[in-house]
Amino acid sequence: MTTPRRQGQWRWVAHPPWRPPTPVTRPPVPRRRTGPAWGDRTPTYPATPHWGLPPVAIPRRRVQPAEPTPARLATAAPGIMRAAGAWFVATAVAHGLRYAALSWYADRLAPWWLEALTSALVWVTGIVAIAVGVAAAVTATAWLVETRRRAYAPVRDPRSRTGLWVGSLLVVINFFRLPVYLEELRRVSTRAPSRTELRRWWAAWAVNALAVAVALWRGSGDGAQAAADTVLLTALAALAAVWAVRETRGVMESFSEPSPRFTRRFIAVGILETSATRKE
Repeated sequence: MTTPRRQGQWRWVAHPPWRPPTPVTRPPVPRRRTGPAWGDRTPTYPATPHWGLPPVAIPRRRVQPAEPTPARLATAAPGIMRAAGAWFVATAVAHGLRYAALSWYADRLAPWWLEALTSALVWVTGIVAIAVGVAAAVTATAWLVETRRRAYAPVRDPRSRTGLWVGSLLVVINFFRLPVYLEELRRVSTRAPSRTELRRWWAAWAVNALAVAVALWRGSGDGAQAAADTVLLTALAALAAVWAVRETRGVMESFSEPSPRFTRRFIAVGILETSATRKE
């Protein structure tokens, strides 16, 4: 191995294996600096230098603040109401099948499997219907409280939250207080149902309450006929609950803003048609 006699005599030349090295010019000899390296002061930049890789900001997922519990319940109200309506239909069907079986085998003994099947359907649908009805009442009350809060904004709702919850969920009292709460909301809202819709909702709710009261009264009686009448009245009460849920959903949608699909398909088309008519 040899050593060059002076510095810079050897150099490395990189080339691909399939191509011979090409002659390149020898780099200039570096100049030697004498004296202080930076003079009398430290060098500075008149502006922030912008070389190298550009600064890239890594986006962070914004943490949404957790909504309060009443707001979450109000958001879930439409879905709970739809589920309640579907389950009330199933309850009415189950009790209808039970009443049909009791009527068909009124004078003779019913098969054990039919008795067990219809009894299980009645018990399961009845218990779940009660739970779904309570959940629908709670979420609908939360929707009422939150909708009133937005309607009265930026001022506070003149009625307290506790008063609204008690007046909406307490049996018998809600029969007289809920129409007042909805009428107040209708007067301060920019988009609200008509009084006819509110009266129809109140009528559906009254029919449902009356049907439930009659079914409970008849269920307190003794005998096979009282049990059969209770099954039939429960089926009718479930159908009345379906009507009440439907009217409640209609009232809730009437207080809501129009959907974006409605705005795109109808409002925009109407504006275009109006503009075209003016040009003609």
